[in-house]
Amino acid sequence: MVDVETTGFSPSRGDRICEIALVSLDARGETVDEWHSLVDPRRPTGAVHVHGITGAMVAGAPMIEELLDEIWRRVAGRVLVAHNASFDLRFLRPLPGSEWVSETLCTQRLAPGFLPEGRWTLAACCERAEIPLTRAHAALADARATADLLRFFMACGASWEDELRKAAETPEWRPSGLPQRHPRPR
Repeated sequence: MVDVETTGFSPSRGDRICEIALVSLDARGETVDEWHSLVDPRRPTGAVHVHGITGAMVAGAPMIEELLDEIWRRVAGRVLVAHNASFDLRFLRPLPGSEWVSETLCTQRLAPGFLPEGRWTLAACCERAEIPLTRAHAALADARATADLLRFFMACGASWEDELRKAAETPEWRPSGLPQRHPRPR
């Protein structure tokens, strides 16, 4: 699972990531790892009333370029899952190394197949699935809620074997950015 909090909606207009979180699940849906970081966006943090991230909070935080090896090492060979994935991908795809993102799933797009009609925001989907969501628009809280939502879909019989297989076939990320093409344990 990935979730980013940003300074706005458009990286093409200079908006940037100010927080990122990754929650890794195994094929059974069990959490195997969590990681998150504030990010210095090198500009004002934007809608503080939404994400709660102030300039003082990101002062001294690493810039996104300093986190790329850590991010891609955790993402390579996995299915990248996000709620409203197109939003997160808008900010991740332009980053060097994003070619290691091979397979993606969007819990927002999947939700109509598993939840009653309604709004499709993360909070609304979690409410209908009876998943607690505290601190909405905090990257780690949203990534954890997205993981819970994916587990809910899995309990309803959803399977993503093809995506898991394809993602496992991608090269492993190496800090040098060169692929390492040997299998690794999952």
